[in-house]
Amino acid sequence: MAVLVDEDGSPPFLPNVYAAVRYRDRGAALTTTERVLRTIGMAYLWAHSRKIDIHTALTSETFLTLEQCEDLANFLRMSRAGQDAEVQSSATPKPQKIVRLEQVRGRMAVTQSHDHASASEGGYRIQTLAKFFDHHHERLCNQVLSSDDESLKDARMKAIQRFRALAPRIGNAPQGDPVEGLPENVMANIEEIFTPGTSDNPFKEGFIQARNFLIYRVLSDNGMRRSELRHVLVEDVDYARKRVKVRVSKTRARTVVMSQKTADAFRHFVKEHWSNVPARNRCHGYLFITRSGEQISKAAINLIFQVARQSSDNVPDYFAPHSMRRTWNDRLSRKIDAMPPEKRISPEEEQKIRNHNNGWSTNSDMSSRYAARSIREKADRIAEDLANEIADKA
Repeated sequence: MAVLVDEDGSPPFLPNVYAAVRYRDRGAALTTTERVLRTIGMAYLWAHSRKIDIHTALTSETFLTLEQCEDLANFLRMSRAGQDAEVQSSATPKPQKIVRLEQVRGRMAVTQSHDHASASEGGYRIQTLAKFFDHHHERLCNQVLSSDDESLKDARMKAIQRFRALAPRIGNAPQGDPVEGLPENVMANIEEIFTPGTSDNPFKEGFIQARNFLIYRVLSDNGMRRSELRHVLVEDVDYARKRVKVRVSKTRARTVVMSQKTADAFRHFVKEHWSNVPARNRCHGYLFITRSGEQISKAAINLIFQVARQSSDNVPDYFAPHSMRRTWNDRLSRKIDAMPPEKRISPEEEQKIRNHNNGWSTNSDMSSRYAARSIREKADRIAEDLANEIADKA
């Protein structure tokens, strides 16, 4: 179990409770929890070097100033060696002397060029700590600050937003199909490949075909993550209500839906195959297992999709577990667009649906990224209509 301790060997309360509630209790990997705690520990190290009581800043009406947020962000973007040097420098009294401004600027440029972590690592640290700040800001607003303290709430929120905005941008992924979902005609071909008993199915008949078909159906119905899928227990599936409980999640636990077709595939697999595995080998309760009863691995799931890709020329190279997640979001966009105007949900409601089903936090901006295909298709249709109008007038 990962625990953050201070220089005296005592565990700080706020970081460790946060890690337990948001990561450990939700089944996050130990390495993930360790990395989060290590990042929060950097913030505590920064606060110690600046003689700031960060516990008080997180639990009272006051918070870090904008200048302190910028200083903290710069500290997080340093390499570990750079951070150690910064802490050592802050603890060493500096003699005062007058120098030219150009000399100071030159030294700062040289130091920054050697003491910074990569942009991706710096961005991860800032985003991780921003989530930590958000967590305690929400608790403070609900438990301490009254409705009369709106100005304090706004000031804290602006400081956190400013801090988050200081994360370096890595660059957006290029546009195109590989970062979007799969077209419906391709999904129809893939459905045929995974359907048990078909001539196109490349997997071994019986247990393997039934299991792989259920994996495909679950991912198709709700866009579950690969890491979430492998932790689903048999008891997490409610056949009557057609619901699946996602207990172990990267971000948040939730309950998602499945179709009657998937529910029937679940019942068939459990009754005809899963239950025939020796009880002592499947006592862990995981739904997706090997024929010997072991929990299926991420590599095994990847291999299933690799075999499916290689079995047909009609399956694109980017067909993978995560492409199913993007496909679900594309289908949601088309479903909403097809609604009559009077029944169409608002963009805010659409974002809430995406955040819930995908297991994102309530303030996540991932929904716009996963709606890329829908946005591009709308833009293409509008541009085509405009081009035709211009041509008609010519």
